[in-house]
Amino acid sequence: MEAQELTLLKKIRLQPGKKINTLFMGEYHSAFKGHGLSFDSVREYQYGDDIRSIDWNVSARMRNLYVKQYIEERELSVVLMIDMSGSTEFGGGPRKRDLILEVASLFLNLAQINNDRVSACLFTDRIERYIRPKKGRKFILKVLDEILKCRPAGRGTDIGGTVDFIQRVLKKRSIIFIISDFLDRDDSFILKMKLLGRKHDIIPVQVSDPMEKEIRFFGLTEFVDLETGKVFLSDAIPEKGRFPVLTEFNAISLSTAEPIEIPILKFFEKRNRTRLTRA
Repeated sequence: MEAQELTLLKKIRLQPGKKINTLFMGEYHSAFKGHGLSFDSVREYQYGDDIRSIDWNVSARMRNLYVKQYIEERELSVVLMIDMSGSTEFGGGPRKRDLILEVASLFLNLAQINNDRVSACLFTDRIERYIRPKKGRKFILKVLDEILKCRPAGRGTDIGGTVDFIQRVLKKRSIIFIISDFLDRDDSFILKMKLLGRKHDIIPVQVSDPMEKEIRFFGLTEFVDLETGKVFLSDAIPEKGRFPVLTEFNAISLSTAEPIEIPILKFFEKRNRTRLTRA
């Protein structure tokens, strides 16, 4: 393992300490409270009950209105879709991939503290590795090691194909964090993410580097495509370098130039406010 990866591994393994407990744990739990509900029993209808909760079959048999009662599932099912494509190796200082690993580590540790089941899917233009859902600290460390040791066979990006794969393998409603720079030539993945979001809770986490958005040109400029290896000259930002705007989703935007804690904490706080308003 390279020295850079060893340093990163030591850093992310220290995350499950006081910092996570004090800053994130309460917000994380509250943000997804009530996410999963399981049927418990039925009781007689009372004035003010939501008519959508009426169990019509039981009501017909009993000749009186009955409503279904649910209990909150404390154990969440969390999925991390982690982009390992060539474009994530870019960075003016820290690489986008380093940021992706740090974010993945944070979510893994939050899930572990909350005793949630976690699965991970590492992808490029193919599925590089799928780790089936499990929980526990040993499992979390195993997932982190798998991510760090991953040497992708692919270089490109196929978010849409990965979404299709996740849709096939998931049997239970889940919270899906898609951690990527979302630089995919085929933008049909946005529609596929919307469709996946009908059943699951989709949270895009978009990572970027300031140099990608502040490229200065002096006439023709030489570019190297990190995913194809092709070298070309251009006097305009290549299509691949334009970041998609994920306005259809409640996304988290992160930069390699800034700490990850504040944007993620603000996301949890905003989600909590929205949930309380709807309630």
